[in-house]
Amino acid sequence: MNVVTAIDSMKGSLSSIEANQIVTKVFSEQGHLVKAIAIADGGEGTVAAVIKNGDGEKIPAEVHALDGQIVTVEFGWFSTEKIAVIESAAASGIQYLDGTLATHPLNTSTYGTGELILAALNQGAKTIIIGLGGTGTIDGGIGLLSALGVEFFDQDNQLLSAKGSNVAAIDHFSVQHLDSRLANTSFYSASDVTSPLLGENGAVYMFGQQKGVAENELAQYENGMKHYQEKVYGTRLSVAGDGAAGGLGFAIRVFLKGVVQSGFAFISEQTNLEEAIRTADLVITGEGKMDNQSLQGKVPIGIGRIAKKYKVPVVAFVGSFTGDQQLFREEGISVIVPMVDRITTLEEAMNNAESNLANAARRTVQLLTLMEKSLT
Repeated sequence: MNVVTAIDSMKGSLSSIEANQIVTKVFSEQGHLVKAIAIADGGEGTVAAVIKNGDGEKIPAEVHALDGQIVTVEFGWFSTEKIAVIESAAASGIQYLDGTLATHPLNTSTYGTGELILAALNQGAKTIIIGLGGTGTIDGGIGLLSALGVEFFDQDNQLLSAKGSNVAAIDHFSVQHLDSRLANTSFYSASDVTSPLLGENGAVYMFGQQKGVAENELAQYENGMKHYQEKVYGTRLSVAGDGAAGGLGFAIRVFLKGVVQSGFAFISEQTNLEEAIRTADLVITGEGKMDNQSLQGKVPIGIGRIAKKYKVPVVAFVGSFTGDQQLFREEGISVIVPMVDRITTLEEAMNNAESNLANAARRTVQLLTLMEKSLT
């Protein structure tokens, strides 16, 4: 049987590459031919995926994390094409949130992601692709823009610091000190969601609570974001993808003239994923947590839609599932297989992710073998 495995990273436990290696080993031991494809959707693991699938290298850079601490992170670099691939999650990721006031979105920003752009420019980048998944910030991108030289002022003409709460205080801005190299650089934002900046599916209401915004803070935060949009963009409506990464998609599109594209589509094209799926007998995908938010464009859904077109069955391995199974079947996910097969804590499940995935893969292989025997 020809099998394609393209599993998304499972935050805090397994990278896409690691997850695919586990499944490949289990299926190969049973005589199946497996093609492993490192996959991502713009979030955590995007840089690793593009480097694994291409001929790039990782370049380290020191930047400010969303909590203000200096961290060393990496971006992908393709020297021949002068293309840099950046994960906003590297500097501004949800992994830095600790539940304290210091890391509340009102007090943090995407400044470090802007510093990554500067590092890429210093490397000589002419094209910069920014993955927008997995952030813990909701600042409309003012942190990133501040790092690049944009200045935001209040009504008293006082320079505002880059943090989420100040989106509500912006009266005007200046691009006088914007880095001149940006004018000759092409930007693409690889987004894992299609949210606009505002509204019930926007940066605040859709993703605010998972980043630490309390329910009773949402309305005021949304009003601040609406104020920000009006000050920098007028009365025009935002577009799909603007709400990604807490409004980072909006900032990249409006200020850097960035082109919004699907993070999954970007990786798919790079890896020739559709052709691999077209000729497969079985596709394996998965992610750490699968719920109805996944239907907005996460990796398993993108894979399911391609496989459905070619009538190829899809098995999704997941750490947890709380969605509507019928909706996922309609998107091409044939079977959802929980990796955890016993009562356990979240910490134990994440610590044992490698063995849990291997065991889930073995159970699946056994079932497939039984089905094959019953048909012969």
